[in-house]
Amino acid sequence: MTGRLEDNTPRCGHWVGAEQRYCHGTDNVRNYLSGLRCSAHTPNALAGKPETPPGPGMPARAWSTPSPLNDSRVHDARAVASGKRRSNPQTYRAAQAAVGHRPAPGIRLDPGQPDGRGGWIRIPTADYLCPACHQTESASGDQVAHFAAHIEDEHRTRCAANPQGAQA
Repeated sequence: MTGRLEDNTPRCGHWVGAEQRYCHGTDNVRNYLSGLRCSAHTPNALAGKPETPPGPGMPARAWSTPSPLNDSRVHDARAVASGKRRSNPQTYRAAQAAVGHRPAPGIRLDPGQPDGRGGWIRIPTADYLCPACHQTESASGDQVAHFAAHIEDEHRTRCAANPQGAQA
């Protein structure tokens, strides 16, 4: 039985148990978590406490403060960029770009961790960062052994910083 009158005036929805009726007062009615209440039936009035004075409301920047989740994403990107957290090659390169971190030139190998049944707990990966053109190439799984053995020679033939490689 809470709500508004026909002329759209809000009315108090407090149940007055002793009288077996709703209050339906229309003076100073405000919305609370328990519903529309007049000044005599606010949560503080019913608890015997003084009313809270009206304040300025929410600060202007209340919803634009940095979230702790954003901070954890930065730490995550740093962990991925450093190689401490596993990720796919695209995420690895994006994390390096985000934190402005480049690994030392050369090959970075992760031999992986076999599970003993012919599968992998952690898949082997390899990354090569060319010291001349700073391009990163990656491989994973069964391709790592061939990649590690031949990447420097193969990359040299197509390296943008190598004048002979760029023409070939």
